[in-house]
Amino acid sequence: MAIHPPYRAFYTLSIGFCLESAARSIEALADLMQEVETSRSWQALRDADPEAVLNEIQNIIVQGAAVSRYFWPVRDKYAARGDELRETYGLTDESPLRSRDLRNAIEHFDERLDEYLSRGIVGNIYPHYIGPELARDGVPQHFFRAYFVDSGVFQLLEHRIELDPLSRELWRLTGGKFNDET
Repeated sequence: MAIHPPYRAFYTLSIGFCLESAARSIEALADLMQEVETSRSWQALRDADPEAVLNEIQNIIVQGAAVSRYFWPVRDKYAARGDELRETYGLTDESPLRSRDLRNAIEHFDERLDEYLSRGIVGNIYPHYIGPELARDGVPQHFFRAYFVDSGVFQLLEHRIELDPLSRELWRLTGGKFNDET
């Protein structure tokens, strides 16, 4: 199914909603990290509500997964639509949005949570964590949601997602540029 020209606006609006939501979260995180950089201290990050920061990060992931479905549909009968939208938005198969792991981390989270908890968890449990990767000292570590500032990785249960490439791709699709780009 290729997109009938008058209907393209509906795809643009649908994708735009997701991109705008992701952009708001990216901007909120960028503001926080700018504050950290300006003060040359991690104090702003320590003072931030970790749950709120992780909510912003998870929103970027959720919106990335939602946008991904438009560009790489699961069912073959929608492949022409995906092809057309990828061409329109300048996406290639190397895009971080193409990752099935990204989509599955969000779309099947309920099942992954069931499986994760069914194994029983013992050791150090972190419902919300923001900070550097922790040293492995033999005691199991369980992160419900974590953002590791030194590696730029968001972890949801056992699934790890590099935030920077995804954020940059979403931001690019909004027509924006990060401050360090020329």
